[in-house]
Amino acid sequence: MLSCSAGATAGFSAKLIPQLQHDMGKHKYSTEMVSWVAAMASLALFFGNMISGYLMERLGRRASQILLSIFYIGGWTTIAFAGNIYFILLGRFITGFCQGWLGPLGPVFVGEISSPAYRGLFLAGLSLSIAIGVFMSHLFGTFVHWSHASLLCGMFPLIGCIVLYYAPESPSWLASKNQIDKCIESFNWYRGTSPAMKTELDKMLVDLSKKKVTKGKIETLSANIKKPEFWKPLCIMMIFFVITQLSGINVICAYTTDIMEELMGNKKYVDAVMLGTDILRCIALVIACILLRKIGRRPLAIFSGSLTSISLIILAIYLYLVKEHMIKHLSPVISLGLMGFYIAVSNLGIAPLPWNMVGEVFATETKGLASGISVMMTSIAFFGTVKTAPAMFESIGFHGTYLFYGLSTLLGTIFLYFCLPETRGKTLLQIEEHFRKPEKERNTQANETLLTDCKVHIPA
Repeated sequence: MLSCSAGATAGFSAKLIPQLQHDMGKHKYSTEMVSWVAAMASLALFFGNMISGYLMERLGRRASQILLSIFYIGGWTTIAFAGNIYFILLGRFITGFCQGWLGPLGPVFVGEISSPAYRGLFLAGLSLSIAIGVFMSHLFGTFVHWSHASLLCGMFPLIGCIVLYYAPESPSWLASKNQIDKCIESFNWYRGTSPAMKTELDKMLVDLSKKKVTKGKIETLSANIKKPEFWKPLCIMMIFFVITQLSGINVICAYTTDIMEELMGNKKYVDAVMLGTDILRCIALVIACILLRKIGRRPLAIFSGSLTSISLIILAIYLYLVKEHMIKHLSPVISLGLMGFYIAVSNLGIAPLPWNMVGEVFATETKGLASGISVMMTSIAFFGTVKTAPAMFESIGFHGTYLFYGLSTLLGTIFLYFCLPETRGKTLLQIEEHFRKPEKERNTQANETLLTDCKVHIPA
């Protein structure tokens, strides 16, 4: 429910801005002022990221999310009862702040309470929830006034708050605070009491007992900055998040109406096409949830990144040929088909995977800090892409903007091919061990295990 609210925050401006522009004659809002309606939420993401890591370590994952939901309800209520555009901007800032707060917190919580077999499915479910939130905000804005739509969006964090009130705290966090009895009770509630689960619980408690509890971000950063299990996944995730934003996926959410109008050549059926693309995004993410269990993270990232870059480059070339009159008429079937293909393939991997993996790749003692830094990078990139998109559309055209996004995604996919590890089916401790040990040592250990197995099967 909180992720649905995050999606509604990202998609709300697509219907809010046209309604405000329609009222310009009455209220006389400047174009620059209205443009900040879309960018304000993404600007606030950074500040939410800054406190997220601290609060999730200080208060716990569950309590931090309950507090977050209260702020989220306040933000949506502020927008609903705003008497002028300044209160709308204030409400957008609060909801964007909460979206940034949730960024590292949600994946960390889900990653800690789910088993390796289902962790990928549940983490991908966060991205699906965001897509559903985008769709619902567009649906609300299509049929009701933005103030009423805001109140409806505020129901998401309200329901989330109620659910979290009755849910236990993360067992990993309880163990890190030496609350062993509560940790065991929580672990059993979330994961059951099978032998495999009991073994994982024992390993987690033993591993955490060996580590010293750090007191603050600076001390944690100083103690872990040279550890490969800290800086290796941190660098990978920071770049992965930037790649996702440079693919333009959130620009589509924020300026859906303008983009669809450009691709269709007229305003007719824009709302229907917008809702259709939202449904397509949700379907693609449902498929991604299934594929993540069967295929894994790394192959899906490379597959999705390659097709995303190809679709954007082809769309850019097509729009350029139309602009230069090498193609006589803009065909909505071709342009919308390419856009639909882009939305589908990008949401199969590039869009959900960073949020999926940020809850997996970091060690428990640095998870709050490292996930906060990682998501902070996507917040900066989010703001940059959303705020500069209108200027890019105007200066280099839609075709030039799509070409830039396509080439950026292509370069990012090449990076992921060489650097992104596979985490499917591995426990959090196994993933941490992967980054801790050098590649040569991992290969040597694997070879020794293979030789041992061979000796066991050789008859005397």
